[in-house]
Amino acid sequence: MKKAKDIIHNFAVGSMFALFLLLPFSVSGAEPVLVAIEEAKAVIEQARMVGAEKSAPDDLAQAKSWLAQAEKKYEDSQSILSRTVKLVKSDEAVNREIIYLASMAKIKAQIAEAKSKRIAVLADLKDVRKDLADFRSSLEIMKKKHDAAEAAKTIQAKAEAERKSLEKSKQHAAELEAQKKKELEEAQKKRAELDALKQKELAQSKLEEERKALQKQKEALEAKAREEKIAADRKKMEVLQQKMAALEKEKEMQADAAKIPQATISSTEKELVITLLAINVLTNKNEISSDGRNILDKVGEFLRKHAMGAKIAVRGYTDSVGKASLNQALSEKRAKEVKEYLILHQNIPAASLTDQGFGPADPVASNATAAGRALNRRVEIVVPMNQ
Repeated sequence: MKKAKDIIHNFAVGSMFALFLLLPFSVSGAEPVLVAIEEAKAVIEQARMVGAEKSAPDDLAQAKSWLAQAEKKYEDSQSILSRTVKLVKSDEAVNREIIYLASMAKIKAQIAEAKSKRIAVLADLKDVRKDLADFRSSLEIMKKKHDAAEAAKTIQAKAEAERKSLEKSKQHAAELEAQKKKELEEAQKKRAELDALKQKELAQSKLEEERKALQKQKEALEAKAREEKIAADRKKMEVLQQKMAALEKEKEMQADAAKIPQATISSTEKELVITLLAINVLTNKNEISSDGRNILDKVGEFLRKHAMGAKIAVRGYTDSVGKASLNQALSEKRAKEVKEYLILHQNIPAASLTDQGFGPADPVASNATAAGRALNRRVEIVVPMNQ
């Protein structure tokens, strides 16, 4: 009985195996499965091309894992053993499972691609914002340079007015000299007339002598007055010449200071201020940067030419962000770094330099914006004028 059952079982299995071999290898449900797998592969490749391996490695790895499972499942479904198992599990159920695995791979790949694109967009946005901030800062610096140029024009106009005044004084002095010569000639003429009158009027000799004495006294007084006036005019002329020399020196200092790269120049009658932004001369650790050394070398050339022997002040400033005590210490360090560089590398006498930190005091722009705070983080080098 058992032997008969075994024969029947073997016959049934053999019949099903023969029937499986006679069926076409690719069933009608295979096409959607292959499409789903190919779509998943395409999306994974697209994600890889946009940088998902670096930006979203976990999501891309999961997508590859889902795709590997789908491909494995599909390969298994096409094997002879799988065709035998399909007697128990239908093709439709297997295809749905493969399509699910491929769809999950596609979704994970799309997520990885979206993350990569989002990171790239954020990076581009950050660069755009930085460029905008740099543009605004450059615009403000250009405005200050324009203001400094206008101030230089005003100084030049003032110097021209002083020059014209000096020429007018010289002309007036020449007129006085001519008048003096004329008066002397008239006095000599009168004296000759008086001498002639004296010879003619010997009887009135005493009166003539008195008149002569009075005339001499008068002439002496007039000559003294003229000499005093000439001396006063000469002194005034010397003062004007000194003013002209001072204006010329101020003009030269303005021109030389304007050659210092990335510096903003302002001046009054008493002092010239060279303003350097901290970002241009100092590193994040508040040490002199390579660009800062180039700038400070130019500052040193300017000081050696125009301020040797003068008392030069180096002042450090910060923005208003952070604790007051930390900002104070930071501003002092900035001033000290610039001062020590000028002493050690530009041979500026230590006795000529003083350094002081003022923290966030005296802001030159609003601390409410990044561009304003960047302008407030600065070092000022104050040079006395006309010394």
